[in-house]
Amino acid sequence: MHNLFDYFKRDLIFLDFESDNQINFFGKIYKILEERGDVKFSFLNSIIEREKEFPTGLDLGKYKIAIPHTNPEHINTEAIVFVRNKNKIVFRDMGMDLNDLETDFIFVLLVKKNGEQIEVLENLMNLLSEEKLLDELKNSETEEDVYNLLREKIK
Repeated sequence: MHNLFDYFKRDLIFLDFESDNQINFFGKIYKILEERGDVKFSFLNSIIEREKEFPTGLDLGKYKIAIPHTNPEHINTEAIVFVRNKNKIVFRDMGMDLNDLETDFIFVLLVKKNGEQIEVLENLMNLLSEEKLLDELKNSETEEDVYNLLREKIK
């Protein structure tokens, strides 16, 4: 696996991203990624269906996040898309699927190799377990600030 930081791209960091709901969010992200050539046509339907079957919301106490992802065959370019929502977007609770979580941040995983997804997910979750980092992500003013913060935090 690459270093976790290698997955973050300056131009795939979005602050105050506007969308009304989860489907609208996935549509907007798909349009951006598809125009860049990062994902295949099949990505949108696949990520929506996977999220319905295997929700990716996480309650981290002060912050709620989601880490949606889909199978590698729908991905052209590996990346992690970072989104700080302008309006909170509801994702179901991972594992339990009992609660609607109004997410502050969404990390869309684009992983091309089978088997690497779990490792990337674990490394990202370890990084995000630090509330101070989440505070800094919440308060960052520019995409460049977020990129530099992630570079500093990921060893």
